[in-house]
Amino acid sequence: MPSMPALCPVPTAPSLTSLSLTHVQFDPADKLAYLLAYITLSPLAILAAYASTILARREIAAIVMLAGQLVCELLNATLKEVLQETRPCDHLGKGYGMPSSHAQFAWYFSTYLLLYTYTRITVDNTIWKHLLAIVAISFSVVVSYSRIYLGYHTLTQVIYGASFGVCFAVFWYTFTEHVIRPQGWFSWAVQHPWGKLFYLRDSRDIPNVARWEYQLYETEIKAKRTKVEKKRK
Repeated sequence: MPSMPALCPVPTAPSLTSLSLTHVQFDPADKLAYLLAYITLSPLAILAAYASTILARREIAAIVMLAGQLVCELLNATLKEVLQETRPCDHLGKGYGMPSSHAQFAWYFSTYLLLYTYTRITVDNTIWKHLLAIVAISFSVVVSYSRIYLGYHTLTQVIYGASFGVCFAVFWYTFTEHVIRPQGWFSWAVQHPWGKLFYLRDSRDIPNVARWEYQLYETEIKAKRTKVEKKRK
């Protein structure tokens, strides 16, 4: 594994500012840093995935997961203001560094995703769940490592961020699935006129959603083919 950068790079124009959401500084001569600079932006890709999944699927489970992700980010911002621990390199990023928001974001996402996958989703071959677990955990590890390697956080800040993300994901999943859902709030949201307007659905009770949707697809295709054949006759 490549060694960590020994010193923080000196800012060339301290009077300038940038959009911190996408601005990542790294040594252009360091190929690993170049790769990690893109990986550290992955939370933006995840937010885009949330949006596309919700728009395409209209599943209330995805909305609940996103809500937890946003609450987790709000708590991270609050913790940073309370703890007020600086970053290892002051000029890298605005605000405080404890806990790491990227690590917290990634580990919440992976933990909640795997909790839901292993307890609520049915697939024909469970090896897909295990492969997803490997990818999700590897993703979180790499994102966390990128924050340390690029000098944005200390190891301690990343560990605390990751730990909080995991703990909050477990809490949010338990709260929504074992407290909110049994009280009928999800069913109420789906059956509400606004829920019907936006085609909200809750497929949790369907054993294998992928198989069920494919069977509906086959049924619809066969029905259309039958109509076409009847018209030809």
